[in-house]
Amino acid sequence: MRDTGVDSAPNIVRAGDSPSDRPGGPAARKNTGPLKKVKHEDIVFFANQLAVMVDTGVPLSEALDAIASSTDHNGLQAVIWDISAQVKNGVEFSAAMESHRKHFSELFISLMRASEASGQMGPMLERCTAYMMQERETRKQIKGAMIYPASMMGFCVIVVVGLLLFVLPRFASIYAGKGATLPLPTRVLMSASSGMINYWMYIIGGLAVTITGGIFYFRSESGHIMGDRIKITMPVLGPMTRKACMAKGFRTMATMVSTGVAMLDGLEITARVSGNYFYARIWKKVSEDVQEGANITQALYEDPLIPRTIAQMIDAGEKTGKLDMVMDRVAKFCEDDLKVAVKTLTSMIEPIMIIVMGLIVGGIAMALLLPIFNMSKVMRGN
Repeated sequence: MRDTGVDSAPNIVRAGDSPSDRPGGPAARKNTGPLKKVKHEDIVFFANQLAVMVDTGVPLSEALDAIASSTDHNGLQAVIWDISAQVKNGVEFSAAMESHRKHFSELFISLMRASEASGQMGPMLERCTAYMMQERETRKQIKGAMIYPASMMGFCVIVVVGLLLFVLPRFASIYAGKGATLPLPTRVLMSASSGMINYWMYIIGGLAVTITGGIFYFRSESGHIMGDRIKITMPVLGPMTRKACMAKGFRTMATMVSTGVAMLDGLEITARVSGNYFYARIWKKVSEDVQEGANITQALYEDPLIPRTIAQMIDAGEKTGKLDMVMDRVAKFCEDDLKVAVKTLTSMIEPIMIIVMGLIVGGIAMALLLPIFNMSKVMRGN
């Protein structure tokens, strides 16, 4: 567990100290094993700690050293040490973060760049931390809604495969020499079981080729677009994905506008972090309209992915000069709507999945027992 306090302040070293002399520096990391992967939660922890320390007047380089010394995550520690070294060598904080784009989002870097120009790094870090925490919450809601049905479906597949491979062959040996005409459902199951046992290597090979091909396809540009289209159009989860994309886009724009980032830069960043090709296209169209002198709501009105009521609210916010406030409220509305949708889905999915599994397993059991209901004919070979 991380020690998130600042009790380690006595261990903070001065700017002139050698990196190898720092507590937790390169010399101290020799026997710590491979670097851990830096996750989104680790970046939120870093931003939150840095915001508190900068707000209390701790110099940036000392704050970075203190955070690096207090964390037991060697991957995050290595990143912070590198950023600290660059800052002490005169590199701007945002430029140092930019050398670690794998870990820091475009939004985070842009907000730090804006804070360096305005001298408001502490408040900007707080705003960025709040944004990332809300983004993490939204991501968890989407994952939570998808994990349960996926796990239930996986369990159902395992049960069906187990029945086909281990249970049905025993029944097949019972019925094999009787010469009876088995019911159609039983014959279909027996054929499926026999096929899986005799051609399992071809089935596994086909699945491997299909999965590998699917991975390569969805990593391509056309596959990425198709995947994003499926995400926003599939039943049940499609509306939830659209709400999440709208919430992320409008919250990003609200953060950009309220922190003084130029409108075109904010639109460009929002398009890059939107999380979906079709919503990125909307924000790019908005950027093009703004460059041509139009208002930002023209493209929102024209695109069916943006509800007209939301476009009207944004239009009103732009006319009244309260664009950031209105976008923030729209994002909160989408997030609240998403929470309700997740709760509704979660409450519905359990009985639905139980019914589906009951029908599948029960259907297999009935197909196996159908000949037994006419056991006398089966045993006489009729």
